[in-house]
Amino acid sequence: MGVRNMTELPYRKINISAIRVILDDQALYYFLLVNYWGPALVVCFLGILTNILNIITFSKQGVRDTVNISLLGLATSDLGSQITLFYTNISFLPAFLELDLPFVSSDVTYVSAWSHVVFTRISTWITAYITLERCLCVTAPLKVKNWFTPKRTVLYVIFVYVFMLASVTPIFYTARPAKIFYPLNNKTLIGISFLEDRNTIETVAFMTNNTIPTLAFCLVTICTAILVTNLQRKSKWRLQSSNSNSTNVISDRDKKVVKMVVLISAIFIICYLPGTAVFVYMLLDPEVRIDGVQKNLLLAVFSVLFHLESINAGVNIFIYLSMSSKFKVTFMNMFSFHNNKLFKRHKEIEKIVCVY
Repeated sequence: MGVRNMTELPYRKINISAIRVILDDQALYYFLLVNYWGPALVVCFLGILTNILNIITFSKQGVRDTVNISLLGLATSDLGSQITLFYTNISFLPAFLELDLPFVSSDVTYVSAWSHVVFTRISTWITAYITLERCLCVTAPLKVKNWFTPKRTVLYVIFVYVFMLASVTPIFYTARPAKIFYPLNNKTLIGISFLEDRNTIETVAFMTNNTIPTLAFCLVTICTAILVTNLQRKSKWRLQSSNSNSTNVISDRDKKVVKMVVLISAIFIICYLPGTAVFVYMLLDPEVRIDGVQKNLLLAVFSVLFHLESINAGVNIFIYLSMSSKFKVTFMNMFSFHNNKLFKRHKEIEKIVCVY
């Protein structure tokens, strides 16, 4: 099996002059410069910081609860996605490109970007698991504890990490580390050489990485719709059956759960659905790939999609703080912001089954 350097790959047998390049190199440079210089680094750094706080908070709460285990796994994958994305962002900065590096920056960015994809796929399926568990918590409250145990949740999270890593293994298989000589700089740098049958392997990998997250999106949407419908119906029934204060309190808690699930799902779908659509289009149009005629357009689109993924990874902590008393108490105790009234309120909420 032969190996070629990415700069030496043969051109496809197409009429290049007949294809209009939508975004030229100069336009792409200024677009990425503006896009990555400020907004991307700020949002990405926020995602790294907030997910570190999430991991610490959930670790302090313990891993005896299935939801804690899932959210800890989600925070870990979100942190991984933001760390890999942070390098992708800085690799486009002029100051970084001027450094005398021993490796080809664009090749390392290729690996970093795909590593980011792995972590976002992990986050997708953990989110689907959390949504499914909460859905069954309302529709089948007597059985959900037998189905979703802490041990099974840990095994599921481990399986998702291993499976998603395996799904992109073909991508990394086609990219081999190699020493590449650049006559312009008169230097040999560490870079990537691609296999000759790269296109065939990438097609299978792209198909896999489109089908898997699409199934998760469908699961999140269906479970969220069922959860919202059931909680709203039960809240109305409780309000109609009694006018006591305790009933109103329970109804308010139900509304909080509905709002939290809807908010998490809405942000998740808005931020990740465009990226899935782009991957699907890449399957249909081979020119919109990293080595295709429209590669500049693809890089520009991905730079915007990365913003959305960073926002999704960074805002979860604010949802937890505003809608989870248990998380809020643990988080405040970390910074000595202990409040006895809030602590007592947290103990009352802990007695309610399946409400987090």
